[in-house]
Amino acid sequence: MDVSVYLPLYLGFALAVVTPRVVPLLPPRTGVWCLSAAAVTAAASWLVSLALISFTGLGRIRFVADEGDWSASLWRRLDPIGVWTARIAGAVLCVCVAMFVAVLLRELRSRRVVNRLTSGLESTGLMVFVDDETPHAYAVGGRRPRVVISRGLLRTMAPAERRAVFEHETAHVRHHHGTHLMVLRLCAGINPLLRPFRPVGELAVERWADEETAAQIGDRSLVARTVLRAALAGVTHADRPAGALAHSGGDVSRRVRALMQAPPPPRRSMTMATTALLVATISASVLSASSVNRMISAASLRPASTSGCLVGRPGCP
Repeated sequence: MDVSVYLPLYLGFALAVVTPRVVPLLPPRTGVWCLSAAAVTAAASWLVSLALISFTGLGRIRFVADEGDWSASLWRRLDPIGVWTARIAGAVLCVCVAMFVAVLLRELRSRRVVNRLTSGLESTGLMVFVDDETPHAYAVGGRRPRVVISRGLLRTMAPAERRAVFEHETAHVRHHHGTHLMVLRLCAGINPLLRPFRPVGELAVERWADEETAAQIGDRSLVARTVLRAALAGVTHADRPAGALAHSGGDVSRRVRALMQAPPPPRRSMTMATTALLVATISASVLSASSVNRMISAASLRPASTSGCLVGRPGCP
């Protein structure tokens, strides 16, 4: 059990290191989904492993053993995890839970701000045009998704570029990119190793919207020019609600370079390798839980159903 209980930690660490390096090589749509799935899996495996390690320490306490109906002394002989290891794991687990609660509260506050903003907008359609000379364009989710575009931005762009902006922001709303980024932020709150997922995810969703816009318009150079013009107009510095997706978000130079090239080909081998690592991490978490469950059965004081003797006693299976 000493190896299997640590396995989710090892594989979760591998996911945290490998995934941000693989995602930029994949088509943006595939990359975003891989990133979200890897973040959820790595965060869950992190919590499962810490919880199981902490539980082995709790199992040594007589009160806990009495409540669980197993022998504390037999548990100590069976448990290969050190007491201080279990204590450290428990402390780290408490810190991670506190960090997650803080991030969750921040996300809820941001969502309330977005809902108030969208409720206060006069337009009931998806597109909302505001009388603001500051150039900005962003998409917000929530109960009433909206694409907000200022008069200042419209004045700086030609009609074809305006269409590119509309298509880009609509793609954010249509594919729920804000939800993907929220998942990454929450998972990074649980596991600090997942913090690099956030900038990678921000670039990936912008690249996804860029590719969809280029496919709709049929002119990759126009989309690249629009992204660059929006960045030069200062859109990145415009005030916008927390969690909103701005048109010139992410690494603009990388987005422009990608648009000036052919669409990225599907890389099935990388996708399959990432999927295999995800499945292995999930399986390791199940294996760890099963190992702890077997140890509970071995230390249990309840009569065995087959032989009628006490489990763990001499002569019993």
